[in-house]
Amino acid sequence: MEKEFKWDASVCGAFKQFEKALGVIVGALPPAEICQITDRYLDNEKEEFSKRKIALRIRCQNGRFEATLKSKTALQNGLACRQEETLPLGGTLRFAQALKKLQAKQAWHGLPLESLKVRFMIKNRRTTYTVHYGGAVCEAALDSYTIYAASRQLTKREIELELKHGPEKDFVDLLQNLNQKTVLKPCVKSKVASAEELLKK
Repeated sequence: MEKEFKWDASVCGAFKQFEKALGVIVGALPPAEICQITDRYLDNEKEEFSKRKIALRIRCQNGRFEATLKSKTALQNGLACRQEETLPLGGTLRFAQALKKLQAKQAWHGLPLESLKVRFMIKNRRTTYTVHYGGAVCEAALDSYTIYAASRQLTKREIELELKHGPEKDFVDLLQNLNQKTVLKPCVKSKVASAEELLKK
């Protein structure tokens, strides 16, 4: 079960504001990790994944491929909770190879993996910090991303804080502290929801 909170980072200086507040709360931040992520969201010809409110994607992160199946959950005041399952696609160097390896699985939770096609793509430059607060280990991610849906593009920025493991109460306490020390507003729309809106235009 994935638990995360998302802030809208469209205002000028949002990333620096968040980093400063996080450092005040948890202490000196560890060195940032920067990665390039390309997510391709898939569906079959019958659009069975979309109809069941399930997102299927293949992610390439710094040259490594993995597939993820997750339930789609609308954001509620920035907070998202959803089920997520990941399948490593090791030994693949290109998307076509990763897709072929995924389809060899034939089905995932009863949904067929044949005739999969890319619905939209998201390219993201992500800066992450792993921080400890109480007994919780969290990942803070600063995302600058572009959505490619049909012939349309949309560039946005957002900040995510995800609970990796530990008590949920400590995660919630960290969120409350961050909301008190920043003027950032919660996201009202996920990356996937924004992409699907572009597809409908």
